[in-house]
Amino acid sequence: MHKSDWILIAVILIVAVSSFLIFRQVTNDNALVDGVAIVYYNNEKIVEIELEDGNYKIFNEDRVINIDEENDIFHVLGSNPYGVYIEYSEQRVRVIDEESPKHICQTQGWTNSPLSPLTCLPNNIIIVVEAKDPNLPDDITG
Repeated sequence: MHKSDWILIAVILIVAVSSFLIFRQVTNDNALVDGVAIVYYNNEKIVEIELEDGNYKIFNEDRVINIDEENDIFHVLGSNPYGVYIEYSEQRVRVIDEESPKHICQTQGWTNSPLSPLTCLPNNIIIVVEAKDPNLPDDITG
């Protein structure tokens, strides 16, 4: 390889790493500790979890299988009969168990940012973080 090839590779790596770090910083800066995590099944709201204190509101009783209030674990029914287990802790949520081919839902980790929704497409479950009062401006819309 020529010297110009190495320079090009170095520039691409620097841009990639910088982009990743900037994205992580922006995501962390937009975390909502007083927001709500809304769990959707096929674009229908199932349950809403307040990130501030873990209180919840059920919108579809048929899709909520069980709520373990002691451990803050929500078991909701998606397209798969096994369901999706969602954990709330320290003002954030994550998927801790589900049944899908690659378990991508579980590997997405924690979120409390509107920029990082959790998607579990084999189960048709999406978890979106929003401001508690949608009329208030946020860091994204200004």
